[in-house]
Amino acid sequence: MSVSSKHGGGARPAGRGTRLSFLARRKWRVLIAAATLAIGIAIPATSFADSSTGCDFAPNGTTQSCSPPLAPSTFEGGDGNLVPNSAGNTDWSTVQGLNTGVDLASGSGDNAFGQGTKEDNPNVTVVSGSIPPNKSDLTRFYEASEFVGGANGGNFLYLAWERSNVLGSANMDFEINQATTPGLGSPGAHTINRTAGDLLVTFDFTNGGGRPTLGLLKWVTTGSASQCFSSSTLPCWGNHVNLNSSNSEGAVNNVDAVTDPFTHQSLPALTFGEASINLTTAGVFPPGTCEAFGSTFAKSRASSAFNAEVKDFIAPAAVNITNCGTIKIHKVTENGDGTFGYTTTGGLSPATFNLSNGQTRTYGPDTVVPGPYSVTESTVPSGWTLKNLTCTATGSGTSASPSLATATASITMAPQGVVDCTSVHDSATLTGATADAGGTVTYKVYTDSACTLNPVDAGTKTVTNGVVPDSNAVTFNTAGTRCTTRRP
Repeated sequence: MSVSSKHGGGARPAGRGTRLSFLARRKWRVLIAAATLAIGIAIPATSFADSSTGCDFAPNGTTQSCSPPLAPSTFEGGDGNLVPNSAGNTDWSTVQGLNTGVDLASGSGDNAFGQGTKEDNPNVTVVSGSIPPNKSDLTRFYEASEFVGGANGGNFLYLAWERSNVLGSANMDFEINQATTPGLGSPGAHTINRTAGDLLVTFDFTNGGGRPTLGLLKWVTTGSASQCFSSSTLPCWGNHVNLNSSNSEGAVNNVDAVTDPFTHQSLPALTFGEASINLTTAGVFPPGTCEAFGSTFAKSRASSAFNAEVKDFIAPAAVNITNCGTIKIHKVTENGDGTFGYTTTGGLSPATFNLSNGQTRTYGPDTVVPGPYSVTESTVPSGWTLKNLTCTATGSGTSASPSLATATASITMAPQGVVDCTSVHDSATLTGATADAGGTVTYKVYTDSACTLNPVDAGTKTVTNGVVPDSNAVTFNTAGTRCTTRRP
C-alpha cells in the first residue's frame, strides 16, 4: 500500500478590408492582454485559496477556530491547511527539511498490514488488496522538524496525513524509529526494527468533537510490564502521555476542501490532518542526552482504541530528528605533509587528536550535546605556518568563530547544528627570517627539473609576518617533472 521517500458580406475596396481586419485583431490583442493582466492581479499565482479566513478547521464542526503557531515556532500546525496565512509564518508549502511518504495507488494493488495486526506487534505481515471503505485509506504523509530557540524553545516536530476517503473520524499513528526497517511495504513477513525509546504519536479526531487528541508513547524493552499501555508483556509501547496545548496543536480540514501545493490536488473536507509538537517540552529530549531518529511511517487504526486493528500504512521515509549536533575538522597542507595535534574543550571525546593532510575528525553525526566548545590546533611541526582557518555553521542557534591568531575555532552548538572547519598549513616560509618579516617573493616555473628551460613567470607576492602566499596558477599541457623557484 505504500512507497516512501513532497495544473458572407459584400466586396470591399482593395486593401481596405485588410487594414480593418488588422486593426480589429490588434484591438482584440489589447483587450486580451488587459483581461489577462486583470486576472493575474485578481488571482495570485501562489494562492491555493481554501477558506478566505485562512482557517479550515472548526472544533465543533461548524464554527472556524484555528490555533496560532505553537510559540516560539512559526509553523501553522493548527489551521487545517498546507499554506501559510500570515506574513513571517511557515506551513507545509514553505517549511525547511520536508520529508514525504507516498502510498501505493488505492485498489487491488494497495497494501496493508495483515488481519489482526496491533500496534504492539513488531512482527507483521504485509498483504495486498483494497482498504475497506469504512477504514482510512492513506495516500500521503509529511514530516519536518526544526530547532527553535528562545523562551519555551526546543525541537519541534511537524506531522501531516492525507487520505482518499471521507470519514467523520480519523485515527492515525506516526511511528518514529531510530533505526530503519528496509523493505517494509513489500508483501510478506517483516520485523519492524524498533529500539528502546522509539516514539509513537497518536492522532485521534471525531468531527464536531473538539480538537484532535494527540498522544505520545515510547517503546519499552526492559523493566516491568506495568509500563506497557496495552500489552501485558515486553517489549511494548509504554504508558500513553496525553499531549496538551502547551506542547502541541493539531487540526483537520473539516470546514472545506484544501489544496495540496505539491500535488495541486484538492483534498475534500476531512481528508487532511496535521500536528505540531514541541518534543523538548513534551519530555522526549532530556537535557544533556542525545537522541536521534532516522525513520518515520504513518498508519491508520480501525477505531480510537489503542488496541484496535492497524490496517493501512505508508512505508517509512528517512528523516533526521535530533537534539544534538555535529562537528567536523578537516586538515589541508601545502608543499608537504606532517602530523598536527589538536586539543578541545567542552567535553568532546576524544579530547585530543592528530590529523595529517586530507584527514578529518568528526564528532557525530548528531552526538554533540548543545553547548560551547573549542578546537585548537596546538601542536604544529617545525617549519609550518597556519595559512587559513575557516568554519561554516548551519542550524538555528549554531555558530563558529575561527581565530587565525590563536589557531582556535570557538563553537556554539545547538540542536541539529553542523559545524565544518578547515585549517590550511603551508611549509613555504622564509628561512632565518624574523616573525614579522615582510617584502616580496617572485615565482618562476621551468619545464625541466634543473630549473633552466622555458621559465614562466608565476607572479610576485607580498610576504606578511614570514608567511609566503601561493603563486599564480600555472597550466601545464603535458605531464612531467617541473621546477619552481621562489626568490626574494
